[in-house]
Amino acid sequence: MKNKILVLVGIIIFAFILYTYFTSLKEDYYIDGDSDIVVVPEDGEIPNRIELPQAWNGDTRNDFWYTSQGSEIMPYDWFTWLEQSDNEKLLRNAQFMESLGYLPQASSKQNPSGLPIGFAITRARETKERGMGFTCAGCHTNQIDYKGSNILVEGAPTLANFVGLYSEIVKSLHTTHTDDTKFDRFAQRILKDKYDQSTAEDLRAKLKAKANHTAERQAVNALPQDYPADFTSYGRLDAFGNIMNAGTAFGLNKLANKNFPTGPVSYPFLWGTHQSDVVQWNASAANTPVVGPLARNVGEVVGVFGGLSIHEAPWWQQLIGIDVAYSSTVDFKGLGELESWIMDLRSPAWPENILPPLNTDLVAQGSIIFADKCQSCHKVMSRSQEGELYVSNKTLLSEIGTDPITAWNAHNYQAKTFFLAGQKQDIILGDTFDIKTAAIDIPVNGAIGVVLKRPIKAIKAGLAPGKHSGVEASKSALIEMITEHLKKSNEIESSKDDDTNAKTVPSALGPGADPMDLDKLVYKGRPLNGIWATAPYLHNGSVPNLWELLQIPAQRVKEFHVGSRDFDDINVGFDIMSGPSVFKVMKSDSTIMPGNSNLGHAYGSDLVDDDKWALIEYMKSL
Repeated sequence: MKNKILVLVGIIIFAFILYTYFTSLKEDYYIDGDSDIVVVPEDGEIPNRIELPQAWNGDTRNDFWYTSQGSEIMPYDWFTWLEQSDNEKLLRNAQFMESLGYLPQASSKQNPSGLPIGFAITRARETKERGMGFTCAGCHTNQIDYKGSNILVEGAPTLANFVGLYSEIVKSLHTTHTDDTKFDRFAQRILKDKYDQSTAEDLRAKLKAKANHTAERQAVNALPQDYPADFTSYGRLDAFGNIMNAGTAFGLNKLANKNFPTGPVSYPFLWGTHQSDVVQWNASAANTPVVGPLARNVGEVVGVFGGLSIHEAPWWQQLIGIDVAYSSTVDFKGLGELESWIMDLRSPAWPENILPPLNTDLVAQGSIIFADKCQSCHKVMSRSQEGELYVSNKTLLSEIGTDPITAWNAHNYQAKTFFLAGQKQDIILGDTFDIKTAAIDIPVNGAIGVVLKRPIKAIKAGLAPGKHSGVEASKSALIEMITEHLKKSNEIESSKDDDTNAKTVPSALGPGADPMDLDKLVYKGRPLNGIWATAPYLHNGSVPNLWELLQIPAQRVKEFHVGSRDFDDINVGFDIMSGPSVFKVMKSDSTIMPGNSNLGHAYGSDLVDDDKWALIEYMKSL
């Protein structure tokens, strides 16, 4: 009898373990209804903008601007009513957001607090209040100002200052928590008729915890002390650095396990992203169907407050062979929708009804020069071809000669693995983690873990852009697709030409730079459709306009203002004489600032000026 009881108890325990495990794999319950959303007036004047034809209608634009991808910075109501740190104006004030380069919009059901484009409200979960976080549009939408016209360009790189915004968020949370008068105004707005001493104290405790967490994130992603304060400011961010630290420091909950984000880049333009064979400036990720965009987008969410957590599994999961558990706030449904719209997005044509008409003779002359000087790296695709797949050019850093820091950091940064040591790097295949690994491998591991935790939702998200049919929505099917994607990524890495200069002083950092191993490192060249709307240029935003890009590299401007939206239709870029920040190629000792070099990419710099102007006129037409 005793043995029978023990067997029965064992069966019950095992059944409980299985039940708990499989229910843990269910997608969080989301409340899609919006009946409880309160629309409040926007704070400040919203400018009128001219929308260009880019294959999206008004509904698609609005959906892209405010569909959540799962990023969560703080509760939505908090961001609605937080004041700026040093005055009583709201943080969401339109003019303040404009000063940081973001694009304020009017209040609506999709944007209930009148926040800027890309500041999205999360779909509320059953037991959690709605949050506010970034979606794709926050970093990939821009406004071009020209003689009183405000031109909205979907998918264009933002000129906004994310680091400046986050710094103000940190300060605002701190001062609201510590300043009694400021906190009381905040609490009255948040709690309304539920305000009393008890609810206010509870809110203040939550505010303190959030203030501490945001300050920790700022500290983890801080630059070395000898870097200038505005090194990463308007129009660029070290996305790879933030993603790596999101995995190594925050994902593993080891805040010291970080690297400095010293390789900022311009935000890439989005049109053509889905059609490329690889993604990222350094061509580091395969863009294979279904899983490629899914992996790319999950990784991106991880870097912008995706709440990635990688932790040792509880004992009952370890009993059935699961050693590591993964969680995040990634919204797969939103990711699938966002990628679908990006797939349909098309480049902006030069608007001759707003900007000066193109000189057709110069365009024809420039097309011949482009074919000779540029086309081997930048494939020409007509607008009717923009939906087609293409293979991008991958140029070795040793050949192109541009700033190597972004690619070098991504390839060489290391981090400790802690409890991941001995686990498969890609969960389902590949080598096992040693005690240290390439830092990027940890968020990649986390992204795969998050995807495998929600197999049905993940496959649906991956299938959404291509409207694929006949693919089984199961975990086994997902594993098969991930395996194929990882094999493709490995093939890309192994196919890169490695008959180059290991241990070379890159010309991009000047003759006094320390030797750097550039073996196999590349940057990606893509079609230049819509290039006129994407200044500043080179991957790190170190060249302000197309005219400067065609100058002999050593003679390019070494200092220019950034953050202005005033368009320069002659040189094709933005006003370099005004703007809230100054980009400086050189340090105070007259050596090149690593990450800021504007050397390299000398193609076309040997042309006579008339040919350069013809080439620029042609690039306006792309």
